[in-house]
Amino acid sequence: MRTRNPFVPAAIVAALTIGSLAACSSGGNTNYVSSHTPASSSSSAAGSSEDAKSEELPSDFPKDEVPIVDGTVVVARGDKENGWSVTVQPSGKNGFADAKSALEGKGFTQQPGATDTSAVYTNDTYTVSVKTPGVSVTYNVTANQ
Repeated sequence: MRTRNPFVPAAIVAALTIGSLAACSSGGNTNYVSSHTPASSSSSAAGSSEDAKSEELPSDFPKDEVPIVDGTVVVARGDKENGWSVTVQPSGKNGFADAKSALEGKGFTQQPGATDTSAVYTNDTYTVSVKTPGVSVTYNVTANQ
């Protein structure tokens, strides 16, 4: 008897989210924001994120529905049609755990297949993929059709 792998649906959602965001570009999109911090400063010591200027979220980002951890927004781009991508340098040491907790507190449901560094959350309106390569937290948000 074959059982269904619960990781497959989450992987498909993540792949679709990443694929839809890959189609985004800054060409003519006034909601495109990127970090103006020089690349050499990205290797600076922890704690210097407070010195960096936080980027603005795109004007149509659903900040009331999708909570973002406190910290410095280093990259923010996208729009409702194509989805949003936001990377935050958290002000605390538990950014990924705080991100997951905040999403759950807003009524999002964690999908099967979550790991220590990646999780997909959904509600009736949005699908949110949240990941961390270490300290920063990246959100990929798409509106559900």
